[in-house]
Amino acid sequence: MTISDNASIEDLAVPKGSASDGASPRPHWMTRQRLYLYSGALLLVYILTPGVKILRDSWGHPFSFGNNARDYIAFWSASHLALHGHAAHAYSTKVLGALEKTVLPDLKGTLPWLYPPTFLLFVYPAALLPFEPSAWLFFGLTLVAFVVAINAIVPGRISTLLALAFPGVALSALTGQNGLLTAAMMGLGLALLPRRPVWAGVSLGLLCIKPHLAVLIPLALICSRSWRTLVVTGSIAFVLSAISTGLFGVETLAAFLRSMGEIQSVVTSDNKSLLRIPTFFALARQMSIPAAGAYALQAVSACVAVASVVYVWSRPAAHELRAATLVCATLAFSPYLYDYDLTWYGLVIAWYARFGLAHGFRRYEREGLILLGFAPLMGLVVVPHVHFQFLPILTLLTLAVLVTRVRTERHGVKGGNSVAFAKGIPR
Repeated sequence: MTISDNASIEDLAVPKGSASDGASPRPHWMTRQRLYLYSGALLLVYILTPGVKILRDSWGHPFSFGNNARDYIAFWSASHLALHGHAAHAYSTKVLGALEKTVLPDLKGTLPWLYPPTFLLFVYPAALLPFEPSAWLFFGLTLVAFVVAINAIVPGRISTLLALAFPGVALSALTGQNGLLTAAMMGLGLALLPRRPVWAGVSLGLLCIKPHLAVLIPLALICSRSWRTLVVTGSIAFVLSAISTGLFGVETLAAFLRSMGEIQSVVTSDNKSLLRIPTFFALARQMSIPAAGAYALQAVSACVAVASVVYVWSRPAAHELRAATLVCATLAFSPYLYDYDLTWYGLVIAWYARFGLAHGFRRYEREGLILLGFAPLMGLVVVPHVHFQFLPILTLLTLAVLVTRVRTERHGVKGGNSVAFAKGIPR
């Protein structure tokens, strides 16, 4: 049994009963009215904050979204070079930096282009527009995609409001980054998987634009024997790679492969960036542990992530818990992760809320979802002050909660008390 397609997150305050231990039948303090109130208040803060900044710092000057969402300059500049037939130069720090400074003269240093040619294919038309409107359009389109993905998981009007108020959206606006885009691809792919396996493969295959976020997808599909989705996912990745290589040239692919060393240098040498890298590698380096020890700690986290996916996806489990586990495990796997990638926490929240609506929440689980919702902003507003990168610990704790819930539900099935397990995914 799974949640009805017509079910809404508006029912969050009074979940259906569950046979799982600890599920509370009493109404929760998080009522529908409070969901509207709190999410509306967050949206108001998002709207008023730029206004206050303009009044304080830029009186008489137009507000520039692009000047604040500066990471997007790397996307726009890479597109500009590709449109002018110099795609391989996007991986040249010298060339890219010079172009970035023509648009943002006060930019300190260079924001490198560290993505594969498949991502360059996605942002190829970005520089057809000037930088400012291009930045607005990129944020707007990726925000719409994210909201659609959340509504595909948990339908309902308030889902749209909660998605817009999600702090990960604010972080994407502040950084001009791609977290909303990748979250939308993952979210839609997993939402389509039970009933539209081919289209699910299309969406999941698009994540080849950031391969380190797609590593565990084939493992999950193999464990669940979702062969059609696996074939389509691989085919989409192959086709996009072939198109990007044909369009931009083999030299662009070679330039990307050479830039991998630069990526490693950013992760291992830039101590300032560690505050925004929510991985156990960054946590270890922040504590002055040598790189070898940091990689070892990250390897342990990756092994836990792999084991979790195998455990949850290889045997019967509710699709909601499978999806949330895969998303969370992905965040625990890669050593190269930035705080804007924690927009994926929104998917974990949506999938677990969907499960809770159908089968009930345990005590403090809803409070945990609220904490997880604010986590994407903690890398900017909390970690720098406490000087401790605690976000990977939060990710692993969340993963433990998910695996434990799956284990409990499986034991309930053996005892004939649980209805939390969905029908098999089409193969």
